[in-house]
Amino acid sequence: MIGKPPESRSYDLLSYHINPFPFPNEGGKTALQAVFNNETPFANTADVMEIPRTGVFCLVDVEWNRPHTAATIFHYLSLVTLTALPSWSVQESYKVHYRLFVDGEQRKTFSYKITRKMGLWLGLLPVAWVNWLTYSQAEAFEATAFQFFEDAKPILSTLKPHERIID
Repeated sequence: MIGKPPESRSYDLLSYHINPFPFPNEGGKTALQAVFNNETPFANTADVMEIPRTGVFCLVDVEWNRPHTAATIFHYLSLVTLTALPSWSVQESYKVHYRLFVDGEQRKTFSYKITRKMGLWLGLLPVAWVNWLTYSQAEAFEATAFQFFEDAKPILSTLKPHERIID
């Protein structure tokens, strides 16, 4: 779903809130804010702090499964030795939850997992170009938002007439 925003703006207003990230932000939160402000199937969006009594609301929450302590220690040791010592991590992941509410009632939670694998070692320098073929944190989080809007279509299609834009 990277680079595939929703096509239509057939709904009126989406209220949303993105909770603070529990980890260092490398563009993921900014990407989510950009999607919710500019690339939703709604004509208008508003970042609000509380669930409104009427209309559509989405609460975005992110869980972080941090790398193991040993992996973090070896990353630092690798950096100190200018990556002469290898280190890697395959346990880091994020789980993005989109809680969809309609008229104050939670309808469904959509969850998407993003995994992150990392390696540091001087011997990997010849294949470092592969990094340009992988997705950034911002692209991964953007893709989950686009997938959420796609997966939420069945619920959104049931909205009352006053909640849809009529052509």
